[in-house]
Amino acid sequence: MRQLSRIAAASAAAGLAVTACGGSTNVLQGKSTQQIVTLASTSITQSSYHMTVHGTLSVDASSVQGVPEQELNQFGAALKNLTVDGSGDVQSAQRMRFTITLKPVVDKPIQVVLYDGGAYVSQDGGKTFADAGSFDFSGLPASPAELSAILKDLGSPQDQGSQTRDGQSVEKLHAAIGQDFISKVLSQMNGGAQAQQFAALFAQVMTVKNGSVDLFVRHSDGKLDAANTSATLAIDMARLIGALAQAFGGQLPIDASGVSGSLVLSEAVSSTFSNYGEKVSISKPTVDPNAPGLPSGAGGLFGA
Repeated sequence: MRQLSRIAAASAAAGLAVTACGGSTNVLQGKSTQQIVTLASTSITQSSYHMTVHGTLSVDASSVQGVPEQELNQFGAALKNLTVDGSGDVQSAQRMRFTITLKPVVDKPIQVVLYDGGAYVSQDGGKTFADAGSFDFSGLPASPAELSAILKDLGSPQDQGSQTRDGQSVEKLHAAIGQDFISKVLSQMNGGAQAQQFAALFAQVMTVKNGSVDLFVRHSDGKLDAANTSATLAIDMARLIGALAQAFGGQLPIDASGVSGSLVLSEAVSSTFSNYGEKVSISKPTVDPNAPGLPSGAGGLFGA
């Protein structure tokens, strides 16, 4: 009996030791949902890590009336049904390197390096790079900067309890996306004055029909394990035509008074984050003037 007591005592001591060393630590305990969101956001903007992303963008113009098909196709030239898949390493919120596919626009994987506000793309496995100007995952909020912008002032997330994801104990938070989602995504656009003017115009004519964000935050260290974002956006075509007419001095072949309906964009992005703190060193690519750039349309609604 005495031996059993000693074994029991030793087991209890070992359990305490494991807890003290972090074996079952929950750093989220006692924190508000907003504090947990802040921890998650900090982890993807102030650390290095590995990241994967899967995103889809679909476009529905079935309700639009009064816009000739040719002009509607021109408006929708950058609004393509897209599927984005990629993975890569993040050194910081300003420096990252990804291998991605953009189907059906690009029929093979391309490498994209984002470096201090510049974007560079390689279609030959990283041997040569072209200056991509701006690139933001074809308008999908998939980059760390875009996701962090969405998480800022997210509102009042709901704590939906603990889960286990790939062996990690995580807390799931859920929040609805509001109208400011559009301005937060558009604010992350790269490019010059023309791009900013373009973003401001679309911010006037787009509304959020619905959307949500699900976060999975690790109990062990408060870092973001995964994030799922979905949104349905509507572009009021009459307002868009009117804004474009005003911007171009009325020189448009379409009368806004005869236009109705909305162009509806549905987008969804799933991202995972791992290997926090890994050594990542990303260099600025040397631009080869002969390297092919992004194919037309690969920049999506908000891209190059």
